Amino acid sequence: MQATNNILLIRPANFNFNSETALSNAFQQLPNENELSITQAAINEFDAFAKKIASKGINVTVIDDTTLPPKPDAIFPNNWVSFHADGRVILYPICAANRRPEKRMDIIETLKEKFIINEVIDLSYYEKENRFLESTGSIIFDHENKIAYACLSPRTDKNIFIEVCTLLKYKPIYFTATDQNGQAIYHTNVMMCIGSRFSVICLESITDLQEKETICDALRNTGHQIIDIS
Repeated sequence: MQATNNILLIRPANFNFNSETALSNAFQQLPNENELSITQAAINEFDAFAKKIASKGINVTVIDDTTLPPKPDAIFPNNWVSFHADGRVILYPICAANRRPEKRMDIIETLKEKFIINEVIDLSYYEKENRFLESTGSIIFDHENKIAYACLSPRTDKNIFIEVCTLLKYKPIYFTATDQNGQAIYHTNVMMCIGSRFSVICLESITDLQEKETICDALRNTGHQIIDIS
């Protein structure tokens, strides 16, 4: 199945502006509010969000972030771990050093109580080589058709992406995408997503015509309606 009925959420303890990730994320802007008010607002929004999802019949697993060390982006576990139908779990190399403590084996152990986990594959060693791949931020999986898409950037290494695809037996499709200022889009999931029958994608950000054609052909051949956004 392309969509899951199980959601893992990390309740933030220190959500805030992350100066390390801002270096490659053009969307991040320095906030006007103080850090304490931002952190509390994020907690309030998180609690309402988790309650809303659960009310719709989704199985929500909430795990609290640890207060130390401070992890401003802990609310985004999709950047360090992916879970697969065959029971494999992959841990990924993260670009920002202050995000790496988000990778907590106690979270995996907690999930073992509810789900089948057969193997944990840890690719974190690539961090020592300054090579990164940030899970489903970097990779858009079409699980039904065994295809994976990735927009290459400082956070998305081509060869590690291909390695993951080989492990999972998915066909890799990689490309480059830039914003209006010519800066590489840092994560694929800010310009593309895939459902069972549709894909939302910013084709305008892909300037190479051959790459754009390859992606569109792959989506059409797998029965996806292309919803093109600017």
